[in-house]
Formats: sequence, structure tokens, C-alpha cells
Amino acid sequence: MSRFITYIRLRIKAVMKVYPAMCVMTLLLCLSLGSMLYMQSLRAADMTQKDEDEKAAVGIVGLAASGYLDTAFSILKNFDSSSDEVNFVSCKSRKDAAARIRSGELLGAIVIPAGLVDTLLAGETGRMTLILPSSGAGLNTLLIKELSDSISVILSSLHSGSDALRDYMLDNGYTDADQIAEQQTDLLLTSLQDVLHRSRLFKVRYVSATSQVSIESFYLISMLVLLILLLGIMCAASYVRSDYTLGRLLRMHHLGSARQVIAEYISLTVLLAAVVILFYPLIAVVLSRMPIPFSAFGVTGNRFIRGFLRFSPHYLCVLFLASAIDLFLYEISSNLITGVLIQFLTMIALAYGSGIFYSVQTMPGPLQKIAGHLPTGHALTYLQMSAKHAPEALFELFCTILWTIAFLILTILVRRHRLTAKGGV
Repeated sequence: MSRFITYIRLRIKAVMKVYPAMCVMTLLLCLSLGSMLYMQSLRAADMTQKDEDEKAAVGIVGLAASGYLDTAFSILKNFDSSSDEVNFVSCKSRKDAAARIRSGELLGAIVIPAGLVDTLLAGETGRMTLILPSSGAGLNTLLIKELSDSISVILSSLHSGSDALRDYMLDNGYTDADQIAEQQTDLLLTSLQDVLHRSRLFKVRYVSATSQVSIESFYLISMLVLLILLLGIMCAASYVRSDYTLGRLLRMHHLGSARQVIAEYISLTVLLAAVVILFYPLIAVVLSRMPIPFSAFGVTGNRFIRGFLRFSPHYLCVLFLASAIDLFLYEISSNLITGVLIQFLTMIALAYGSGIFYSVQTMPGPLQKIAGHLPTGHALTYLQMSAKHAPEALFELFCTILWTIAFLILTILVRRHRLTAKGGV
């Protein structure tokens, strides 16, 4: 046992020499993945519009009490082009809409205050409320666009109403041109004002919805998994070997293949953990200042930092799995260049196949079945289930641990074959 502990200590001391260089390279890798995360998250609203066969269900509260809008929206559902992407569903109350959002029945809801049109025509600013799930905060762009298009149609139709107003006044004995023009001007100018400044019509409120992970949180979880998978590239020089003289010597001193591999696995895990422990708080602070709501960890900046740091220990299972895969790939590599290429290509292939770059639902049918059984597929699903506090997370964690043990056993078998072939026993 003393030889085993000594070997662990020596391996950790040896690999920690590359720690400063790994920190520099990890910083560059974080900047690259952070840019990818930012660009992918900004496209979240566009992704919600990709499925042409499915409409976005949006609730409407207060439609009957709004007077003019009740009839207008009935007409718009048949004639307005925005209905191609959004299906408006009437809700009884704000509480009813919030409950249907939490259950996933609606993507969001719009609360229309009573007398909104009268308020607008009086020259005042009336504001609707958008109720969105905290896990779908990026949907406000889609909802504001679609509702704005609808309101534009309603307000633009008042142009023809101004002509009808003029004819009505003439038919009822109003001959003063200035008085008629004044009434038309009041109608048209208030309409145009709200068309041009329609973004002021909305205020946004969020409700918690733990049944789903937002697209932004999905990309964040995926990019952090990819970060851990790629860290192993920088460790190749410390573990890829072609000379097994030391391994034979250790075996002669009763430190066999299994304990050699376990000691090296511990040293690799410690090195990766040291990098992760340093960078995760920095990542949390930077992400909290990005204009993207990673709602699985908290919508506001301070809540996000606390939620992200509390969730960080879940990534240990990915780190343990990545270390086992890396060690196995290093063991089957004959030289450094081969080890780096095999590690990089294998991790990228696992990332693609597991749904890290693109969600599993967007993959062809056969690949969807494979993705869930890959080691990184189980790890990614575990993190997503943990973010949703789903009970299925325990099963995925169990599968991830089994894969980790399997790779360690394979590494031990390869090491034993290498030692036997090189030196004989």
C-alpha cells in the first residue's frame, strides 16, 4: 500500500508541472466555447420558429374585456399572417395562464388590460404583459414580434376608419373642415404613434417552470461538458508512452497493472479537477453578466452565480468519465501525435453523437437511439435531468459510473498486455 500511495503522490507531482500551461490553454478554450455559446443562444428565438408544422401556443388573457380586440383577434386568426406561427388560445385569468405555462401547455401568455384600445386612442400609453416561463425567457422576442404584427394590423386598419369617420361626420351635418380634420388627426396620429413605438406596449413577467430546460441552459450545459472532454488533449504528453520499462519495474516491486492504472487515473482526475475548480467561479461571474437568461441556474446575475456553483458538483461525474476515457485512449496510443489525434477525434465524435452540438431530437432516427447509450450521452442526460430535478437523473448517473468503470477495466487489460508483451513475466 505504501508503494501505491507513493506512486500516486509522484504521479500527481509530475503532472501538476503542466498545470500553468493547462490554465492558459483552458482560458483560450473557454473564450472559444463562450463565443460559441453566445452565438448559439442568440439564435434560440430563431430555433423556435424552425418547425413549420407546429404552431406556438400563446395564451390570451382579458380579450373579452378589451372590447374592440375581442372581435379584432377573431378576424386576425383567420386573416393575419402571424397566425401561421402562433396559435392564440383564450385563458380565463392570469392565474389560469400561469398554470398552463408551468404545465407546458402554453409557451407564454399575453395579458390585455381592460380598455386598452380606449387608452391608446386617448393618446396615452397602454401596456400589455407578457407572461413567460423562466426556462423560456428567450421567447419574448418571438412573442413581441408576433403580437406586434397583430397590433399593427389592428392599428393600421384605423386608416380606413378615419375615412369612415369623415363620411359619417359629413352625413350628419358636420361641414367644418377643420373640425373633421382635427378628429381624423387625433385618430391617425395616436394610431401611428403606437405603431412606431409599439415596443412600449409590453412588459415582461416570468413564472417558474421546472419541467423543462431552456435552450440557453441546454447550450451552457453542453459547452461545459465539451470543455471537460477537450481538456484531456493537454495531458497527452504526461500519459502517452512507448517505453514500459518503468511499468515492468513497478510490477516487479508488486505494483501491478491495476494499481498503476488507478494511480495514474487519480493523478489525471486531480489535474483536471484543479483546472475546473479554478475556472468554474470565473465562468460563473462572466456568464452572469451576459444578456442571456440561463434560467436553469437562476435568471438574475447573483442568483445565477449561486445556482451555477451549486450545480457545479454534478459535473464531477463528467470529469471522472472523461479521465477514464482519456487514460484508455492514451494507453492504446503508440506515440504522442497519435494520442492527441485519437483523443481529439474521439471526443468530438462523442460530442456530436451525444447531442452536445445539436439536440438529439434534431438527429436522424437511428442516431437518436445510439445517442442515449453513449457514455457521454448518459453524462449529458444526467446533467439535464439534474437541472430539471428529475428522478431519472439517478439512473443516468448510475450508467455514467458503469461506463467509467468499464473504461478503467479496459485500460488495465491493455496495460497488462503491454507489460507482458514488452517484458514478459
